[in-house]
Amino acid sequence: MRISSSQIYATGVSNMLTQQAKLVETQSQLATGQNRLSPSDDPVGAVRSLELTRAQEKTEQYDRNGTILNSRLGLEESVVSGSIDLLQRVRELSIQANNATQSNESRQSIAAELRQQLDNLVSYANTTDSSGNYIFSGYQEGSAPISKTASGYVYNGDDGQRQIQVGPARSLPDGDPGSEVFMNILNGNGQFQTAANAANTGGGVIDAGSVTDPSQFNRESFTIRFTSESQYDVLDAGGAVVSSAAYQDGGDILAGGMAVSIQGPVAAGDEFTIAPAQRQDIFSMVEALAVSLETPRNSAGDRALQTSEINTAISNLDQAMDHLINTQATIGARMQSLERQTDLNAGASLQIATSLSLVNDLDYAEAISRFTQQQASLQAAQQAFSKVQGLSLFNYI
Repeated sequence: MRISSSQIYATGVSNMLTQQAKLVETQSQLATGQNRLSPSDDPVGAVRSLELTRAQEKTEQYDRNGTILNSRLGLEESVVSGSIDLLQRVRELSIQANNATQSNESRQSIAAELRQQLDNLVSYANTTDSSGNYIFSGYQEGSAPISKTASGYVYNGDDGQRQIQVGPARSLPDGDPGSEVFMNILNGNGQFQTAANAANTGGGVIDAGSVTDPSQFNRESFTIRFTSESQYDVLDAGGAVVSSAAYQDGGDILAGGMAVSIQGPVAAGDEFTIAPAQRQDIFSMVEALAVSLETPRNSAGDRALQTSEINTAISNLDQAMDHLINTQATIGARMQSLERQTDLNAGASLQIATSLSLVNDLDYAEAISRFTQQQASLQAAQQAFSKVQGLSLFNYI
């Protein structure tokens, strides 16, 4: 087999170039810290790296969503908490106004503060976030949720709840529509409501009552009609007498599984009604109380009617506060769920980062050892070539 000088030179140069290419590749890996300079170096690793990178980006997006959601829920919780404090103040004013020592003028002064609190409550309901969007309008975030019309307070939003994804399989609402927070509240004691007839002339005052026999409670309506100062009839919704009894001041009057109490002297013809609780908005509850306190009461019958109205208002306020407290608890539960999901996302992010490091990051100890070995191989190839290129028959002639 004949080997020419040109073949020797070509082989030597090829070997040096191969060693140089390997050295340059290792040098690039050391410079970038990546063990794969192109997908072709490790196709399986490249696909795995892409999958992990996408998973990491999704987790980062979940974290951003969680930050936005926490801000929205924090704002809503603050507004609901402020509304509860406001209603507590309204309740205190109601009890103050219910004192027999109050005059028409002092009750009107209390009503003036109630009006201010009512305006504050409407302002709470129309709260906007940092972007200027109304937080209680549902999907209609560009429209103020609560406005007052000639017929009362109306809700201008919808019942929508935006769901924000905070985990691979977890989404949470970013708020509650105003229709659920401020509008749909059962009045009275939450099961039924009582009221005194405006035409009453006696001094009887009815309380909020309670359900004493759930098995008989069918949400029926009844009328308590006094046939004399010491006798009354209980009539059903059709006007039929279902029971009659002697009146005892402060004693229980039973009807349809319900018990109510009337205190004070009554007159023949006085009537009191029991009706199923209805959905009502908070604003109308406070408005009705303010109107009652603004109306002058001069006779004993008028003052008794006002006392019954204030008692009804206090029951309504208690229901409204319970409703808001439940709403606040729901918001708090969401924030706790978000916190737990955030912790899960942090753990997942750490695991993804670890897996991504194993796939992409360079083993520096191995790479430096390989670089040193390749450098020695290149130097050996260069020295061998310098020796070979000096070989010639002419040196021996």
